[in-house]
Amino acid sequence: MKRRSLVLLSILFLHAAASPALAQTTLSLTGGLNRTAITADPPGGAVWRSESLTRMSVGLAATVPVSEHLGLQLGVAYSQKGGRLSGLDGDILVTSEIALDYFEFSLLAVPTFALSSWDRSSVRFFAGPTMASRIDCDFGASAWLGTARVTTGGGCDAGWRDEVEAALDLGVVVGGGIAVGVTERAGVSVDLLYTLGLIPIGEGDSYWSGPKQRVLTLRTGVTLPVG
Repeated sequence: MKRRSLVLLSILFLHAAASPALAQTTLSLTGGLNRTAITADPPGGAVWRSESLTRMSVGLAATVPVSEHLGLQLGVAYSQKGGRLSGLDGDILVTSEIALDYFEFSLLAVPTFALSSWDRSSVRFFAGPTMASRIDCDFGASAWLGTARVTTGGGCDAGWRDEVEAALDLGVVVGGGIAVGVTERAGVSVDLLYTLGLIPIGEGDSYWSGPKQRVLTLRTGVTLPVG
C-alpha cells in the first residue's frame, strides 16, 4: 500500500509538470528551515516537555492553475523532522531526541491574489494533505541516575522500533506566502507553512505514547514557467 501511494503521487507530480495544456504551470525549486517538534501524551498522567529542533528541507513543486485565483500544487521534498522530549520517568529525569528524514509528497490548494500596488507580485495561501515516507532515523536518550548521566542511542531500525515504528507520516498543511516576479520568465517566493501530523510515529506502550509531529517551515523558492 505504501509503495502504491508513493508511485501514484509521483505520477501525478510528473504529469502536472509536463502538461502542455496548461501554459502557466510553474516549477519551483524550494529550500528552507524546519522548526520541528514532537508532542506526546504519556500514560499515568506524567508531563513531558516538548522542545523544538531546527532542521532543513529542499524540494521541487509544480503549480497548475485551475482558475484565475486558484492553483493546485504537487510537491516532493526531502524534509528533516523530529524533536526532543524530556520529563520524569518515576524519579529519573529522561531526555529523548529523535531525528527523522523523509521524502515528503504534498497536494495543496493554492488560492492566489495579485497585489495591485506591487508589479508582478501576489499573495497566496496553502491548504492540503501531505504524506511522508521515512528514509532515515536516529534516536538518542539520556538519563540522570543520581549524579551520573547515562546515554544511549542508535538507528531506529537497529533497535528502536518501539519508539519509532511508523514508516509513513500523514498530515495536513496550512500556510501562506508571497511570490514576486523578478523577470517575465522567473520569480521568487517566500512561504511560511505549518504541518500538523495526524498519526502517531511510535508505539503506545511507553512514554512515546501517541507521538505526533508538528513542523513550522520557512521556505524560499525560485519559480520558472513551463510551456
